[in-house]
Amino acid sequence: MLTIDHYIVGIVTILVVVMAVMLHYEASIFLSRLLGKCKRTKRKQRMLILVFGLLIAHIAEIWLFGISSWLLHFDASTGVLIGQHTIGLMDYIYLSATTYTTLGYGDVVPTGAIRAMYGTEGLTGFVLITWSASLTFVEMQKHWASEMK
Repeated sequence: MLTIDHYIVGIVTILVVVMAVMLHYEASIFLSRLLGKCKRTKRKQRMLILVFGLLIAHIAEIWLFGISSWLLHFDASTGVLIGQHTIGLMDYIYLSATTYTTLGYGDVVPTGAIRAMYGTEGLTGFVLITWSASLTFVEMQKHWASEMK
């Protein structure tokens, strides 16, 4: 049976997914344009700019999910995290990172309606990481094509 807490978590999850995807889109566009302006920059520097820029975007997205779920825990009816020690903000960030990357250790576990947010975060993280890999591959192809000439 769905309760108001499920709807709250659902709405927050949708908002966070939209914000994460938009952040990733904007970061990807920014990095693509930046690399387009850096034609004379060495390949190594271009790749480092791209990889570090994408890592920063992913870390921001992880924190976005982590802080959102941490804020939801103040209404314990939406769900909490269970672990072997006192749970704080950094545990929410940690669970967000392991979920986003689909690593999932299992030492901290969400309970209640908030589990839906973490399930959706795993899918979102997988898609955004794949997007980053595709963007990186396209950039690498440009370098390979220029080396073959």
